Amino acid sequence: MELTDYRALLIDCDEVLFDRNSGIWTALQPMLQSYPDTLSREEVLADYDEVIRGLNPLFSKLGFSGLQCFAHRQLAERLGLETTWEEDMRFARSVSDWSLYEDAPGAMLYLRKFYRLLIYGDRDNADREAFCERLGITSEDFLSPTSQPLEDRAWLLANDLEPKDVLLVCGSAELSSAGGLCLIQRGCGEPRSTSPADFYIDSMADLVTQHQQSLRR
Repeated sequence: MELTDYRALLIDCDEVLFDRNSGIWTALQPMLQSYPDTLSREEVLADYDEVIRGLNPLFSKLGFSGLQCFAHRQLAERLGLETTWEEDMRFARSVSDWSLYEDAPGAMLYLRKFYRLLIYGDRDNADREAFCERLGITSEDFLSPTSQPLEDRAWLLANDLEPKDVLLVCGSAELSSAGGLCLIQRGCGEPRSTSPADFYIDSMADLVTQHQQSLRR
């Protein structure tokens, strides 16, 4: 299929639109200043991701901010550091400061002319309104990954969509899609031949370029 064959894009907010890793790295700096040695960004983020994976089963109980709060505390314990609950919560609330990738706003402005833009990601209910306003979408178009919209026949019917109409735009080949899959690899050196996707892009700007090329074919 061509990019022009889809009617909607389901975009992973934290791997495609928001620079999640830079946001986390920046928010961890106050804690890391107490660490006696120098840790690389890659080491810290790998440890953080491992902590998050261990906490994920508690997501329904903790919520997004709670998960971040406990991840900060557990990461500190791994490093032999002490942290206060106030510091843990400050880290958790820093998600609102995560910056958009530079090309994301312009790309979304272009793409919404051709697609319905659906964004998925984890956010607490209290943060959703500001989050949606920042992205320029309605609350109905912000979806939780746990809702599995492309497998929800009632949701698809209510939105006049079929799975084949929706292109999932994400940064992880581990995610599956009942529709098409577009894999974004910002600065990733992984050989693309090992990633089973319908489309491969380097950035949101690249997605715009590829869509324009599809229009000309």
